[in-house]
Amino acid sequence: MIPESLAGRRIAITGSTGFLGTALVERLLRSAPNCELVLIVRPGRRGAERRVERDILRNDAFDSLRDSLGPDGFAEMAARRITALAGDVTVDGLGLDDNGRAALAACDIVIHSAAAVSFDSPLDQAIEVNLLGPVRVVEALSELGVTPHVVTVSTCYVAGSRRGAAPEEPVDASPFFVDVDWR
Repeated sequence: MIPESLAGRRIAITGSTGFLGTALVERLLRSAPNCELVLIVRPGRRGAERRVERDILRNDAFDSLRDSLGPDGFAEMAARRITALAGDVTVDGLGLDDNGRAALAACDIVIHSAAAVSFDSPLDQAIEVNLLGPVRVVEALSELGVTPHVVTVSTCYVAGSRRGAAPEEPVDASPFFVDVDWR
């Protein structure tokens, strides 16, 4: 059911170089063969495309897929289905150039999984990524005038020692509130 519902969809993903993001990319490539992925990656010294190749696609998580397709088939599939965009959730507009904005605007789904996960990250860095990052993603989409389905990934630690479900409530009085229809 999920592969059929994702067929023909373009899915943008932040945080794809992280543990969860890499697992998500692998699962989508393997289990939803008719979708395209747009990976928003901090370029660093190597550039976004090189980071996708080196930090994501060379990961052991892709061994099974690489073995089943063969090295050339895997490379062809990745080139056909993955677009790497240089971007950064700590920058307004996600730091995307015109081509990046156009690619993001063409997405049907945006999965935001970028995060600072170290418990000893400097507070300003954690705020930029974990608090303001999702706001910047939604603001960038709003500025583009598009309304893809937005999925945000949170941490398992937000509920502290609470047991059971921790339902979320809209916080429209927050200074970080962005009026967007997320459904």
